[in-house]
Amino acid sequence: MAYNDIVFLAVSFLLIICFNLSAAQMVPAMFVFGDSIVDVGNNNYLQLSFAKANLPYYGIDFPTKKPSGRFTNGMNPADFLAEKVGLPTSPPYLSLSSDSDKNNVSFLTGVSFASGGARMLDDTDPFLFQSIHLTQQVDFFSTVHEELQKQVGASGAEKLLSKSIFAIVVGGNDILAYSRSSNLRNKTTPQQYVASMVLTLKAKLKGHWDAAPQEGVTPKMKNAMKK
Repeated sequence: MAYNDIVFLAVSFLLIICFNLSAAQMVPAMFVFGDSIVDVGNNNYLQLSFAKANLPYYGIDFPTKKPSGRFTNGMNPADFLAEKVGLPTSPPYLSLSSDSDKNNVSFLTGVSFASGGARMLDDTDPFLFQSIHLTQQVDFFSTVHEELQKQVGASGAEKLLSKSIFAIVVGGNDILAYSRSSNLRNKTTPQQYVASMVLTLKAKLKGHWDAAPQEGVTPKMKNAMKK
């Protein structure tokens, strides 16, 4: 496991522990972006992908005792965070988008776009069909945003999103790709590569910032996104 993945796990569990009941009751939905650490089954819907958690030992400690698309033996950080704030686990987006009866699909309690193998720098992956990289995840969220506006109106959607949790867990696969690619290492130093990851993430988020709900956003957060 990459060092930054370990750091994230430590931070994520700390956040889970620190949530108090009053804060949990105010969270209407959770939207998850990222890689295998928080994937709850999206990759199972990628027909050409070999990056699937569908072997028998996946899920041995999950309530169903069966593989669930999670790259763990049981629940993952996304499950624990949802449980802590009193929400059902955000379902995999592809399970809803492939639903034949789309009129009954609801995103009101959130959805997960996370995909095992996902990267920030999707142009460094020669096998794009294997995962849903961050660029596509953000595009999927735009679709969900539009659907929410249809379901509860523009103001209702903005109010819901402004109080929701947005969990973003990505970067480990980019670091792994760099360590495995002599071509990337010859082109950039580790510091330059990480800097490009940060700029890429910021650009992807900033692309939707102006249209995003602003309630509850601190001046410090706004200033960070403007820089």
